Amino acid sequence: MALLRKMHGGDDDEIASIVDNLNNILNTKRGWGFFLQDFGISDYNHLSSRDDIAEAIIREVGENIEHFEPRVMLVKIVELKDDALFRLSFRIDCVVRNNARSLKLFMDPLSERYQVNQ
Repeated sequence: MALLRKMHGGDDDEIASIVDNLNNILNTKRGWGFFLQDFGISDYNHLSSRDDIAEAIIREVGENIEHFEPRVMLVKIVELKDDALFRLSFRIDCVVRNNARSLKLFMDPLSERYQVNQ
């Protein structure tokens, strides 16, 4: 299968694979969906402020990307301001290691979207 991907898709297949892996990681509840204890994102019901939750999410997303997606180098994670009171959105800026291509992912609970910038 990997040979066919290289022949037909190249970079686009690698980007899709990276995004799929990040979706798996970031949609897994820490301690429940995988055998590694630090895989996935925690439940933040115990935190009382929006800022504390945003800081915890940024920290854990960064740790997960660094530990479980070695094909990218994390540049930064930025909270996107949203008018909805109970919704947090983030932009995750990464660089694909093997070709230095920029990858911007938008973490939004209502829409799963990503954008690749060169």
